[in-house]
Amino acid sequence: MNKSKKNAVLFPDNKNGIYLYEYPVINGIKQYVQVRGADRKNPLILFIHGGPGGSLAGLCHVLQADWEEKYTVANWDQRNACKTFLANKDNAMKIAKTGTMEDFIKDIDEVIAYLHTVYDFDKLILMGFSWGTAIGSEYAKHHPENILCYIGVGQHINYTDGLHFVCSELLKLAKGDTKDLSKIKEIEASIPEEPKMTKEFMSKLRSFIALGTKYISKNSKAFPLKALLASPFLNFREKTSMFKSDFSLLEKTMETMMIYDFRTNLSFDVPMLFVFGEEDYNCPPELLKECFDNISAPEKKMEIIPKAAHSCFYDKPQAFMGVITAFVEALSN
Repeated sequence: MNKSKKNAVLFPDNKNGIYLYEYPVINGIKQYVQVRGADRKNPLILFIHGGPGGSLAGLCHVLQADWEEKYTVANWDQRNACKTFLANKDNAMKIAKTGTMEDFIKDIDEVIAYLHTVYDFDKLILMGFSWGTAIGSEYAKHHPENILCYIGVGQHINYTDGLHFVCSELLKLAKGDTKDLSKIKEIEASIPEEPKMTKEFMSKLRSFIALGTKYISKNSKAFPLKALLASPFLNFREKTSMFKSDFSLLEKTMETMMIYDFRTNLSFDVPMLFVFGEEDYNCPPELLKECFDNISAPEKKMEIIPKAAHSCFYDKPQAFMGVITAFVEALSN
């Protein structure tokens, strides 16, 4: 992509739009924040990516293009993720020792404070995806004064319980295939008892993903690898960092994810929307269904998008936008 085409994507010709790519100091660390939208009068979404470490800012032109027409979307690279990782590479191993729930709540608080300096809004929409729903929902619980509503996409309930649930489902679906049944049993046996990621389990996760896609997520779209490699939002080093699987860089964050249990406190003071793909095996919707009636919130809703998997906003973008917009607009009526 030549320079003029790249600039056209990075800075669209929208007179009332906003297109910022900055590195404010957040909680003592230089962290990347990207703000894009066609009209500064639109509601603001702060998107909390999954992973951990799974920044989606570099794919905003593929995953969030429709969002940017109705909303202004802020993407933030969390500690040791993509652009934030490279901006602090010399201190990466020190940062790896951080990442408690308290760290992330403070991070989100300071990201929101930064956004107030570049965008005119009262409260924003907080949207978490996958792992990002753990820190997003906890932030909504602690700081409802800053949130118009919370949207959990593939809400993370409990890491271990989710894995055991999906393994039990896979055992039923793979009945008759002795090779796959053996793999599933090996995966379940390798789930760490302590909240610490191991190399053995990381290797088994590759089989888990393959089997989940084979038996459950049959309608999921393939990852847009070509779009990532051609992304005008990322340089070569940043693209390369997206494929790193060194979980030691996320040591404390992984522990935070693995000990988290959404069900510990189900009391919220903001409207809550939970959106799942029907075929999500990463964060199975069944776990939220089991505790949904116990959630206390001014407004709560759970939506399941048919023939969509974990990244339901990518698999079925129109259906996803319809669900989000209907919920947000209903709050203002």
